[in-house]
Amino acid sequence: MNKDILDLKKTWQSLEIDPNESFYDFNQTLQHWRKRKRIIVFLWSIAVILFSGISFVYVIYTDELNSMSKSISEIILLVISVHLFGYSWRRITRERKEYLSNSTDFIRTLPDIHIKQGQRELMMFCIVSTFFLIAVFLYFLDSLLPSPVSVILSSALLLILTGILWTILKQILWKRIKRKNQRLSSKIAEILQYD
Repeated sequence: MNKDILDLKKTWQSLEIDPNESFYDFNQTLQHWRKRKRIIVFLWSIAVILFSGISFVYVIYTDELNSMSKSISEIILLVISVHLFGYSWRRITRERKEYLSNSTDFIRTLPDIHIKQGQRELMMFCIVSTFFLIAVFLYFLDSLLPSPVSVILSSALLLILTGILWTILKQILWKRIKRKNQRLSSKIAEILQYD
């Protein structure tokens, strides 16, 4: 009788993983991912809000109305900071909606959501960086005007930096986004394998 109970116990323990345990693991992984993403969005939003605030204060207190190029530079900085602040607010709102979803269908669509979001943020990064480079160029344009060689060299530098940003850096960042998305896809496939 005792031997039968031991055999039954061994058989019982050798069964496959309990679905409730798999669901618990799945839920824990999802909560960990959401917590990490929430921290990333929070830190990114704080950085954007700080940049926007500093740019706004800088433009208000150092506006030089006698210099056309500096005024245009400051307006570009102001537009960039307002755009980034608005984007940060929309991203926080979108993330809050994502956290409400718990279904496995939502989890399956995460790689698509991630790749679209990465694409959108990459384009925004390139556009904002281009306008920032133009704003820096315009800010120093008045001091460069007395020397035509400096204007030509700084214009060439602006074009080179913009070209590097759009051709090289954009491709590197896009590959990084795709790698992260592949890791996310494989992680999700691993999590959902019990279905």
